[in-house]
Amino acid sequence: MLNANMRQRLSGIARSLFVAVLMFATLFPFYWTLLISLKNQSDAFQVPPDLIFMPTLENYEELFVTGSFGRYFFNSFVVCVLSIILALLVGIPSAYIFARCEFRFKKAFFYVLLITRMSPGAVFVIPYFIAYKELGLLDTYIGLTLIFFASNLGIIVWSLRAFMEDIPISLEEAARIDGCSLLQTLFRISIPLATPGIASTAILSFIFSWNEFLFALLLTRQKVQTAPIGVLNFIVFEKMNWGVIAAGAIVIALPVIFFGIAIRKYYVKGLTQGGLAGD
Repeated sequence: MLNANMRQRLSGIARSLFVAVLMFATLFPFYWTLLISLKNQSDAFQVPPDLIFMPTLENYEELFVTGSFGRYFFNSFVVCVLSIILALLVGIPSAYIFARCEFRFKKAFFYVLLITRMSPGAVFVIPYFIAYKELGLLDTYIGLTLIFFASNLGIIVWSLRAFMEDIPISLEEAARIDGCSLLQTLFRISIPLATPGIASTAILSFIFSWNEFLFALLLTRQKVQTAPIGVLNFIVFEKMNWGVIAAGAIVIALPVIFFGIAIRKYYVKGLTQGGLAGD
């Protein structure tokens, strides 16, 4: 029979092994993609793989200089930031209304908002394409921003409503007694207290928008192509330039990584605070 200390040590070792395996499975694809991006075409497909090689930046040079990837990266950044700002401006007051106000068909309106996030994009792409063609919004910043805004609004309202409901209503009532209007209460009390939730929701929305592929592929041509679509330009009939594609994948992943690290404190706090909130 194992004593309590031995069982505790074995349990700790098992947890450490599980975390190590999980980290390996998560980080290995990124590590291997990084290696391919730093190799030339011949070294990238050497069998067995050569882990000791002379790194080169020729794939990144071809990505930005020859392939004009910088323009696609700029398009992604502009559209994602604009769509998230717009979605937060609309989503925060909407979430507050759903959390604090009672009105007819409240649940119906709430679940209609969620349909845009729960349903696959293929359900909406044909109506969007026809409407955008008629309105002249194909391959425009405004058109793609509105699509990303509509895709993120549902999850922003759904997530932030839970955070708004966690805020003690007594604080808002005290502010109203002191003379604050509903709008002042929202901006002076509710939004500051919901900052962790807003941060975590913002990064989730950024990830969804940054990685969006279907709408960006079908609703753009050349002018507003985003970074994930720009990588496709290196897949041609003659060959697939895997080194440049891997470099593009690394560059696309970096903003999300840096953004997540920068606000990790708010992100983790927001997820734990909102984890128990429900309908």
